[in-house]
Amino acid sequence: MINETNKCAHNVTNNLTYLLIGGGIGAGLALLFAPKAGSELRTNIADVTRKGYDATVEKASDLKAKSTELVEVAKEKASAVYDFASNTLNTGLDAAEEVVNATSTAVADGLDSLQNESTRQNKQINGRRGTAIV
Repeated sequence: MINETNKCAHNVTNNLTYLLIGGGIGAGLALLFAPKAGSELRTNIADVTRKGYDATVEKASDLKAKSTELVEVAKEKASAVYDFASNTLNTGLDAAEEVVNATSTAVADGLDSLQNESTRQNKQINGRRGTAIV
């Protein structure tokens, strides 16, 4: 999404730049071919140039403000994605830890049960041997 926004902003910037350049060239040619005196023509060219410069500075300021806004939005969204991923990972780790604890408890209980059963069977076998020997 950020990539598409950057492409869109870049296309707008390019189109605006071409528009200003074309407008400047057209205005310059119109002034050059207009039937005016030299001093009046130079004054007109200076006025048009000043207006073009002012418009360019204004557009650059607008673009800077929009770029700053886009960067802030991108930072906020990246932070939200990071927080979501971190929380999801922590939840998964907690669930895995619970499963491991439950499994280890079950295995330990099973081993204790087997050991108790084995001990009980050994006592029964030893008890029978003792009576048979006597």
